[in-house]
Amino acid sequence: MSWSITQLARMSGVTARALRHYDEIGLLRPARVGDNGYRWYEREQLLRLQEILLLRQLDLDLPTIGRILDGEHDRLAALRDHRERLLAERDRMDRLVRTITSTIADLEGSTTMPDNELFDGFDLSPATLDELEAKSPASSKHYFDEMRANTANWTEQDFAAANEQTADGERRLLALMLDDAPVDDPRVLDLMAESHAAEQTLLVLNKEEYCALAQAFAATPELRAHLDARHPHLAEYMRDAMLAYAAARLS
Repeated sequence: MSWSITQLARMSGVTARALRHYDEIGLLRPARVGDNGYRWYEREQLLRLQEILLLRQLDLDLPTIGRILDGEHDRLAALRDHRERLLAERDRMDRLVRTITSTIADLEGSTTMPDNELFDGFDLSPATLDELEAKSPASSKHYFDEMRANTANWTEQDFAAANEQTADGERRLLALMLDDAPVDDPRVLDLMAESHAAEQTLLVLNKEEYCALAQAFAATPELRAHLDARHPHLAEYMRDAMLAYAAARLS
């Protein structure tokens, strides 16, 4: 039995446009193309599309998927590797759920949550760099390469110290926000300068890249979650403080 591209799109949930793109890049060729140019697919192609969709769920890019399916990579080894990544991600998400649940209880007044527990699941570590890179576009790879290079010789104590420094900066920023300090207040700018200097040990960003990072604090769910646990407006305040610092002191 054969299916047209329209039928396959309807059946799989993959758009006809995407299926045509898969054909163009050699990822999923149709079984045949009619004289009228219509693409037709058979069971072999359906099974390959199923595998493509599975590997996409593992956050693999299309060129990597093509190499795996065409046998240039060990398919079983690749699946095992990404299963481990998914298990690690599941464990991380479980920690985040516990953190947010405890934070809700804290905000409702039923418990008192120690400050350091607000950040459970968000600590900088080699594992979190891997997790973040897996969710980021390929164009961001050089940032992660730089951070790995700069932390290659770090011990667990070094990572712990960096995480505590970050947490301390966020606590101090929250205090300034609660004091109604405008984001261009010299105290805020000085704190942003201090945080920026610490960030430079991990990753050197130009002004434009630093501003993009500022926007991420308000836009990225994982970053917002632990900032919102401190205060519902802290993510936006941090973003605006970073942008004010960039405007005032970065060239």
